[in-house]
This record gives sequence, C-alpha cells and structure tokens, in this order.
Amino acid sequence: MFKIFPMALTLAVPFGLSACAAESTVSENWIADFDDRMQVELESNNIPGMAVALVDGNKTVFSQTYGLRDVENNIEVDENTLFHIASTHKSLTSMLIATLVDDNVVAWDTPVVEYYSDFQLASAASTDSVTLTHLLSMSSGISASAEDLLPETPAINDVFRVAKESTLLGAPLEEFSYSNISTSIAGYVGVIAKNGSNETLFDEYANTLKSRVLDPIGMTHSTLYASDAQQSGNLSKAYQISASGESVLIDSRDVDGDVLAPSGSLKSNIQDMALYLNTQLNDGVAPNDNQVVSAENLRKTKQPILDDYAMGWESINYKETEVLMHTGSFDGFVSVLVLIPVRDTGLVLLANSESGEELTDNIYKILLDIMISSED
Repeated sequence: MFKIFPMALTLAVPFGLSACAAESTVSENWIADFDDRMQVELESNNIPGMAVALVDGNKTVFSQTYGLRDVENNIEVDENTLFHIASTHKSLTSMLIATLVDDNVVAWDTPVVEYYSDFQLASAASTDSVTLTHLLSMSSGISASAEDLLPETPAINDVFRVAKESTLLGAPLEEFSYSNISTSIAGYVGVIAKNGSNETLFDEYANTLKSRVLDPIGMTHSTLYASDAQQSGNLSKAYQISASGESVLIDSRDVDGDVLAPSGSLKSNIQDMALYLNTQLNDGVAPNDNQVVSAENLRKTKQPILDDYAMGWESINYKETEVLMHTGSFDGFVSVLVLIPVRDTGLVLLANSESGEELTDNIYKILLDIMISSED
C-alpha cells in the first residue's frame, strides 16, 4: 500500500520567480493517478524494482516502492532499500561546498589554486583563474573525456593529474562539458580547504559530507562506502535486461574509495532522498528544523551558469514552468531528482536497471502533465 500524506499549504515564492501562485492543495486524486502511472512505467520499461517519492515543501506527500530489489530471491524493494544514486549526488557536493562558503572556509569565486597550491591545468591562465563555481558548473574547460585518462585502478592523485594533463576545451566559461573529474576536484578542494590535508581525501570527503550534510538533514541510512551498503542487508542488486526480457544480474563495480566519489558515489534510500529534497525546497532548512545551509548559498547552486547547467542541476522549461533536475546512471542503477520551484514540489526516483533511463529522463513531464490536468 502506498503512502499518501494529504495536506494543504501556501506555495513559497521560489528564487527568480514572482509571486504568481495562489494556494495549492495536494490532491489525493492526482497522486493516485501518478502512482498508477508509475506502475505502468515499471512494467512497460521492464524495470525490476524502483522507489519514488514526492515532496511538497518540507513534507513528504507520497512514498512508494515497486517491484524487486533481488529478482533471484523474490525480495521486494522497501522504503529502506539502498540504491546507488549516481550523478544525482552532484548537487549534494554543491550543497556541501555551499556550507563551507557559509563558514568562510571557501568562496565561490576565489581561484582554486589558493586553496590547493598543487592544483594545475594545462593552461597557466586557467590554473590561476578556475574557481569552485567553474568546477561545479562544468564550465572550467575540463572535458568529459579527461576521465578516460584515469588508469584502471586509479588513486585520487590521478584525478588531479589527468586534469593537469588533459587538453582544455577553452578558458573558464567558454565551453560546457559534463565532467566527473571537474566536480570531484571541487569536492576534494573543499575538503582540503577545510581540513588542511590531502592525505586521505576519500575518507575526509565522506566524513565531511556526513557531518555537514547527511547527518544534519537526517539522512541516516546514506553512505559513500560500498562495504557499508552491502553490510546493511538491504542494498538492491542491479540488472540489465536481456533481449528476451529477462533480468540479468550485473556484477557491481562499486568499491570503497571511489576516486570520483564527489561526482556520484552515494548509496541512499527513498526516505533519505525525500528529506534531501525537502531541504532543497525549504531554503536549506531540513524537516528536523536544522538550518543545514543558508538560503543564499543554496540558491547560488541552482542558478544556471552555462548551457542551462547550474551546480548539479539542469534548468529546463516545460509548459512555461521552470524545472530543475538531474539524472544519474552507474553500475546498472539509474536515478533522477526533480524540483519544480513554482509549485514547491520535488520528486525522486531510484531504480535498479538502466532500462529505467527513459523514465528518469521524462518523469518531470509525466508529473507536471498529471498535476496540470488535475487542475483543468
């Protein structure tokens, strides 16, 4: 049985938008329609298992799990089941950096080399000018292909090395290129600036994310460590779908110490990710009333810099409505986060097969279409 938490509330005025929304009531009817549609999508896309939540302001109004986390043993997904969230993790790294800006540990537009003197790019001018804003918004000039230069079993210093050795696409703000290297460096530089060390960067990043973002929000089940997720006893398996439609188990590549962790290594469940979206919508205040990050610096992470990309969020206009979203795909898992600021609404979907990619790419359209049609 899915969970519905009906409520009525007044929409807050989102950043960059005028006060144009009157009172809006969350409708059990359209939420039921959305749940029915998710069941159809699960079956039509041949997704073994997934979990979905809808949030309205600082409340979770819908949470549902579908299908199996373990096909071989017929074990269903439940609200505590962990999924790899992949690149939807990027906005958590941006939130982490925003907390460090709040505390004057770093600044958005200070050159990164001032925090880490060994930072170097192929161009001396870029080395001296690239900032955390450039790195998090994929506008630093580091290309997506830089990741291809990593060795088979990389260390974190390899992440910095390939950034130095790879050909830049241009000066900062000239070219957009979606780069896991770029976001990872931003996360690690923030930790170096805070702790003054670069010796155990994965652990330091994991501990800093936990202490500054996960724990204050109440995301008690979420972890960067593959071993912790496996030991939880409730980590979903991941599957690829054969030509005959069978779910085939994928051997996991996830390991402790993933050098690209700030770009997408978190394992989380639907409850924790709903709390994260609550915090995003509520100007940095978690449902437990913790002020995790200032509204000003959280807002900065959502403002597009280049090619409609902000810092872990892509800005899309659909039916005259601003949508912020990000998808993720790794190790057979797919995910999506959606914010619709003018409606004070958010959505998270976690799934255990790349057969769900079409759904994650288009779910914001499904949600808005259902919401709009319920108002006709």
